[in-house]
Amino acid sequence: MKKTVYILPVILLLLNISCSSIKQKTSTKTQSETNNKAMLTQDINQMPQPDPAPAIKFKKPEVFKLNNGLTVIVVENHKLPRVNASLRIDNPPIRLRNKKGSDDLLSALLGTGSMTVSKDEFNKKIDFYGANVNLYDGGFYVNSLSKFFPEIIKLTADQTLHPKFSKEEFSKQQEKLIESIKVSEKSTPAAAERVMKKLAFGQHPYGEITTVENLKKITLKDVTNYYKKRFTPNHAYLIVVGDVNHDDVKKLATENFGSWPKAPQIKGAALPGIINVPTEVDFVHMPNAEQTEIKVVHRSDIRKNNPDYQKVLLMNTILGGDFNSYLNMTLREKHGWTYGARSSFGTNKYGDLFKATTSVRNAVADSAVVVTMAQINKIVNEKVDPKILENNKQKYMGNFVLEMEKPATIANQTYDIFVNNLPDNYYETFLQKIDAVTVDDIQAVAKKYLHPDQARIIVAGNANVTVPGLKKAGYNIKYFDNYGNPVKPPKTARQLPKDLTVQMVIDHYISAIGGKEKVAKLKSKETVYEAKMQGNVLKMTNKAMAPNKFASQMEMMGMVFSKEVFDGKNGYKIIRGQKQDLTPEEIKKYQREAQPISELGLAKNGKLARMDNFDGNDYIVVIDKDGTEHFFNVKTGLKDKEVQHQKIQGRDMSQTFYFKEYKEIDGIKIPSKVVIAAGNGQNIEFNLIDAKINQLTADDFK
Repeated sequence: MKKTVYILPVILLLLNISCSSIKQKTSTKTQSETNNKAMLTQDINQMPQPDPAPAIKFKKPEVFKLNNGLTVIVVENHKLPRVNASLRIDNPPIRLRNKKGSDDLLSALLGTGSMTVSKDEFNKKIDFYGANVNLYDGGFYVNSLSKFFPEIIKLTADQTLHPKFSKEEFSKQQEKLIESIKVSEKSTPAAAERVMKKLAFGQHPYGEITTVENLKKITLKDVTNYYKKRFTPNHAYLIVVGDVNHDDVKKLATENFGSWPKAPQIKGAALPGIINVPTEVDFVHMPNAEQTEIKVVHRSDIRKNNPDYQKVLLMNTILGGDFNSYLNMTLREKHGWTYGARSSFGTNKYGDLFKATTSVRNAVADSAVVVTMAQINKIVNEKVDPKILENNKQKYMGNFVLEMEKPATIANQTYDIFVNNLPDNYYETFLQKIDAVTVDDIQAVAKKYLHPDQARIIVAGNANVTVPGLKKAGYNIKYFDNYGNPVKPPKTARQLPKDLTVQMVIDHYISAIGGKEKVAKLKSKETVYEAKMQGNVLKMTNKAMAPNKFASQMEMMGMVFSKEVFDGKNGYKIIRGQKQDLTPEEIKKYQREAQPISELGLAKNGKLARMDNFDGNDYIVVIDKDGTEHFFNVKTGLKDKEVQHQKIQGRDMSQTFYFKEYKEIDGIKIPSKVVIAAGNGQNIEFNLIDAKINQLTADDFK
């Protein structure tokens, strides 16, 4: 099937070339000569002049309003037999205080059954019709085949307008949300997001955070009251796009939403301003963080009805809104610290933020903060290269034209015009405004709307690694827990003792795992671990034999998907069925480390890095020649953690392993659990199912 898809455009291209050739042969000699002369007079060293901004023909959608205030926007497009519909309720935000979480619970409860259709029956029908339906506290999204749309919209309207909030379902969803929040407490990205919201928005409603404590206190009545007050047609928009007829949609909207009762006008309290502060680092200590999350934020003062909006849009594209932006090209392409760095200006009419965000490994987090701020200051203080501006203009205009081909774009733009009080021709003149932006405009709006001297730098990561560098860079640092509450500076690890050596650390480790005598008699070791992933069993086998033989294998459901073998001189690896010889660098690494107790090589090839602290324990960190960090428990001497670093396609990659519950096998202690951090608070836990001491031969390394 894929070959057919790929070959078809090629055939069409060849047909176009053939047709062009036929037309060219039939053209007059005079026309050919004219064209040739024009080509000869062109300077091939001169860049072609960009075309002027294309004129946009904005197809007006059909709009009507029901008696209850619901605005319906219809965009007909009959290219495909599908329909997308969304309900969006544009309520002014209000502070929920101790009832915060009612909105999240409402989102969880909508779609769990109506007065006439149960949750199971609703889901069964949606699956039968092959539709996608997502309901939440601010409306819904629907995608279905056009022939089933009348039934789907009827079912969805029933679930949203006549919900049955049962006590049983409420308790179930409440527990799920509580568990979800507890899991997210271990997630560095989630912590950074929560702290950013609370600190940057302050007393504004968008600064409220759902907590476990709040959720436990919220009752079903609280959710019902929230629904009655906020889920109303007063400020609601029903947007229908696709293979539909305007008259049919009007009938469906009237039948399914016409009886939706109009509630008293919602009067949102005067919204508090979002206050900027003198630049400071707001640090969240996450001692087990695999990476550091960085968010530079301040109040965003730009809105879509602002005459400067198009200028700011282009300025941000250059700064961090595109792959080739200042931020991404510096942090990702130049330094290889991250997969991506982005920036954005929020335009929500009720209040929003400017954000520059990235995620980097802990060891370079302080440097990443310094570089991020430098790039923001660069676009404020230096004029952008005219070529960069022109390239971004052309790219933006091209993407804009392509997006205009999508019916959903027209619907969204119409919605924008309504909720942001924009002129009717706003998007028809959009590209002309983009094309008119100058180099001076970019710097002017950067100075006006970017505030690097009034930014909160939210950093969630390991304080032991990152804070010293941030202090050295001169930043004022405040500390918060992962809910944005002020806390005292975390207990950081003490300084390395002056007389400490790597050999002393390794001697302590050898004593901890069995002692010098037992380790001296260890000639080979084999361990087999298993982990369960989504119902499947993942098996990890490691073999090592003195003086320098090693083999490892990963398999799932009996299928080997990775394997490495080193026989002491040469070796190979198999990844996804592809066999490759080990590189000279990999051979050198195995010659250093391939032995039953690989940590023994650290005495010669490692160096003391720092003291660290996590889970209430102090650790001595030893770094080997490959940059891998080995964490030795000061109290027990055991190695509890290892962080491997490597560059893949020029990007820094980190993988963290935790070694737990050491178990004695023939006098040698081996971790019975190996936990691999998979990111976002999720881990893969391997359990020891077999271990063999001094039972391997050279044949096991072929």
